[in-house]
Amino acid sequence: MFVSDQIVFIELHKTGCTHIRNLLAELVGGEFAGKHNQADPGLLANGRVVLGSVRDPWDWYVSLWAYGCDRRGLIYGNVTRGGIRFKGHGWKANPYRAALGLLRSRSNKNARKWSRTYQDVDDPGAFREWLHMMHDPDYWSDFGEGYGRSAFSSVAGLYTYRYARLFSCTESQMGRLDAISTFDQLERNDRDNCFVDHFIRNENLETDLFAALQASGFEIPGETRTTIMQRARTNTSSRKRGPDYYYDQAAERLVGKRERLLVEKFGYVAPGVRESQRGPATMGTLHVATTATG
Repeated sequence: MFVSDQIVFIELHKTGCTHIRNLLAELVGGEFAGKHNQADPGLLANGRVVLGSVRDPWDWYVSLWAYGCDRRGLIYGNVTRGGIRFKGHGWKANPYRAALGLLRSRSNKNARKWSRTYQDVDDPGAFREWLHMMHDPDYWSDFGEGYGRSAFSSVAGLYTYRYARLFSCTESQMGRLDAISTFDQLERNDRDNCFVDHFIRNENLETDLFAALQASGFEIPGETRTTIMQRARTNTSSRKRGPDYYYDQAAERLVGKRERLLVEKFGYVAPGVRESQRGPATMGTLHVATTATG
């Protein structure tokens, strides 16, 4: 989370949030106040503008997996480590909830199977195996985030869970989120409780950030905009291919179904559809410098 006198930026994993935070520090000033943490109610009640970041759901899963192929990230650390995990329960934010989660957790017996899916960032078959495991209830307890214990997991994937956790509730309101068991409830929760004023899409990161800052009363000089637009992204993974390389039709449908809320809210399109509209000349590659992982 990044906090200034006028702005709060809440960081959703793998959406370019590290790059956005660095730009906000440069453009408006402020301080880093914890990574991927929920907002304190006091920050939401004093008139600050709230910013959040999102990403194409299909690309989000490739990014999360590719980050793991580089042996990085909380999910990679949790699912590839056998036994009972003590990390990832949120001890600092809520020790009681963390202790309860630890008591309810089970030993991870799937560590070797998870590890096999992370061996080659250029292997689409390994990605698809990993993706199906991510959406299989037999493996949800391996994540270590409370997702597998929540009714929410029957409705939507980890991406939407993290989105809703950060952008529609504070720590004390997690009971409401965990009780969601239908898509209608999920949609209503987002409509009634999402407190983000401006979303920054990873695909249009700089443009959306400039627009959000301008709407919040900040003017960014043209020379500064030009310099930032030419700057390389930060905290990227090693993958060099776009999402169309990794997905088959079944995998595309799976993400479309499990992340339906975000697909519909932000108008995202499956990579197969998107690439067919763009034509064969642009398919198959992704320059690392153009996509931040957060």
